[in-house]
Amino acid sequence: MESVGSSTHKKHKAKDDIISDLPESLITHILSFLPTKDAVRTSVLSKRWIEKWTFITKVELNDSVFYSSKRKKSERKTLKQCFINFVNRVLLLTGSHSVESFSLVITNKYDPTVLNTLITFILKKRIKRLSISSREELTFSTLTSHYLFNHATCLEVLVLMTHYSSPIKIPIYKIYGVFLFTSLKLLKLYGVTFTIDKSQQIIFSVLKKFETHNCSWLSAGEADVTLELKAPLLESVSILQDYMPPTREPLCKIKISDSCLKEFTYRGDGMSQAIVLSDQPPACHATFTITLCRVQETESRVSPILKQFSQVKRIKLEFRTQPNVAILPKFAMLSYLELGYVSVQVLLGLIQNSPTLNTLLFKGILTSNHELPNSAAVPDCLTSSLQVVKFGDVWGNEHELLLAKYLMENGTVLERMSFSFTDECLDEPKVIEEFKEKLYSFKKGISFAILEFSYDCY
Repeated sequence: MESVGSSTHKKHKAKDDIISDLPESLITHILSFLPTKDAVRTSVLSKRWIEKWTFITKVELNDSVFYSSKRKKSERKTLKQCFINFVNRVLLLTGSHSVESFSLVITNKYDPTVLNTLITFILKKRIKRLSISSREELTFSTLTSHYLFNHATCLEVLVLMTHYSSPIKIPIYKIYGVFLFTSLKLLKLYGVTFTIDKSQQIIFSVLKKFETHNCSWLSAGEADVTLELKAPLLESVSILQDYMPPTREPLCKIKISDSCLKEFTYRGDGMSQAIVLSDQPPACHATFTITLCRVQETESRVSPILKQFSQVKRIKLEFRTQPNVAILPKFAMLSYLELGYVSVQVLLGLIQNSPTLNTLLFKGILTSNHELPNSAAVPDCLTSSLQVVKFGDVWGNEHELLLAKYLMENGTVLERMSFSFTDECLDEPKVIEEFKEKLYSFKKGISFAILEFSYDCY
């Protein structure tokens, strides 16, 4: 009779044989999908696997897995050192050409010198995708900045995410004043503050997407400094600025040139950082989405960002607070305008400043005591180009009817006007019918073709 111990031994041997039959490339592939700490642990399943983790293509290091609520606070210093030791071991043992993706997540505070040493080692790996996330301030040393701007030629994706304003000083390129990133396709920056001594240029040969969140660029030297981002394949720019760290240093100008923009998105209080789009012909075909959260009725915050896009053809605007009409620029080439909730005064100011407007959409009209202008002040687009108007979130109010009447009476080339009723209107069919009747009474004697109605929210 076979003993229990002998049976268990055979089962383990059979399991080890199955594991041993797996192709080496498949083993490495499987391990690459695991967090690196788990990949190391998994390697003990088979003698053949013991060193396989050193050939993984994807490294994920997160110091939070080294901490536990069951651990005492007195052990924190030891745990930090354990994490640093583990990272050092991974950096030393993983193949220099095997690792393509590297992710480093830091949830605790470490000695900046130690972190800079780790980041410099990572950059030396010549990886393709790098993501660094830190809950604490992350200060790049001069050496680390040097490696980032001069030796990160293989990077295709770079994500730097910090929860505090983390300073990075852009080194001075003494020969031509140009830094070259030949492989970078995606760049995401969160909470990074760059400083630059003098005007320089960064060339992104293949960059397609550029995102920033609460980032700023400061001038540490000359008063008038420009950082030019030359990106011939750039299609998408996204800027979120809901916090600007206090600083005594002046902001430098950011110039985006040679791009082929398809979309530009900005969300914030009004752009204090001067961003210049130097190539108007390509930029005019992009869709610009601008959300101004806390609009101040001063030219210093709102007007500069809107003036940047005065030559575009498509724009989406949302004002959380309605701006002063006097600061609205003229959009000479605008053909498509999409708005959030807007006052009659601001709406009329925008179409007054958009002589070639073809399509107008808005989520809803805010109640306003503003009187509609007389026929002598009819915007040019109403008599020459505006063909489509879409009202969203219609309540059947008097100010909506008055605006519709004004547009119908003065829109000599209007072809279509649509109204989308709110869900609340569905409970009051009488309001809807009265609204429709009044609209049709306005339409009598007017030649434009179609009135459309829907009951879906905009």
